[in-house]
Amino acid sequence: MSATTKAFADEVSEIIYQNAKRLEQKYGFFNEASELYFLNKRRKNRVIVSDELAGFLAISSFYYEKTSHSFDIAYAGTMYSCFQTTSLKEYQEKKKALLPYASFMHIHLDGNSVEFSNEYTQLDLGGLVKEYAVDQSILLLKEYKIQSALVDFGGDVAAFGNCDGEKWNIGIQDPHQNENNLMSINLDTAAVCTSGHSKSFYMIDDTKISHIISKQKNPHKQISVLAPTALDAGVWSTSLLVNEYLQTPYHVKVISCV
Repeated sequence: MSATTKAFADEVSEIIYQNAKRLEQKYGFFNEASELYFLNKRRKNRVIVSDELAGFLAISSFYYEKTSHSFDIAYAGTMYSCFQTTSLKEYQEKKKALLPYASFMHIHLDGNSVEFSNEYTQLDLGGLVKEYAVDQSILLLKEYKIQSALVDFGGDVAAFGNCDGEKWNIGIQDPHQNENNLMSINLDTAAVCTSGHSKSFYMIDDTKISHIISKQKNPHKQISVLAPTALDAGVWSTSLLVNEYLQTPYHVKVISCV
């Protein structure tokens, strides 16, 4: 069936919105009431977490291995405080000091038990939870018997069914000229995610520093990936921006790289 009335469409939309807000509040890096914040500000290095967070950490561990350590929520989380510095000199000193602790290898998972090898390693689920929320939204729509829909959470897009009898048409924005698209693709029961440096960055001493800190130099400014799920597409687009030489699995396709 379709959302035949506005009331029904609004009801389903509100359910999707509330689920996304729940995930944001529970796993937000900066939200002092979130479970993730509690984990990062731990008083001891062994913490028991909820089933859902344990699941996210298990997924993170899986992708950490599959991407040859390029997707690393501990790297992103631990290095975040570098962006709070006020000069490039301070930034480089902070980065050097934290680098030994910025790795998922410092975490041991055993069911709901999370053990850290030190007090400095922190986690950031920002590259995982939003994509998970997109996939959850698709499942909720299908649960309510919606036959076609498009979900867009800040550039992470997933769709199923069709739009007026045709596939959904998605534009990939040009990072150099925001008013233009590099290309457009037809999307049908799949997801496309784009990772890049042009939208999210920090300014330190008038120098632009991307929110994605690569362990090695990468010439690409933006990479878009097509995959069956937003989770896969998001993880691999970010990972390829960190390491351009990664080999993607057969179900993941790079559609734009600039």
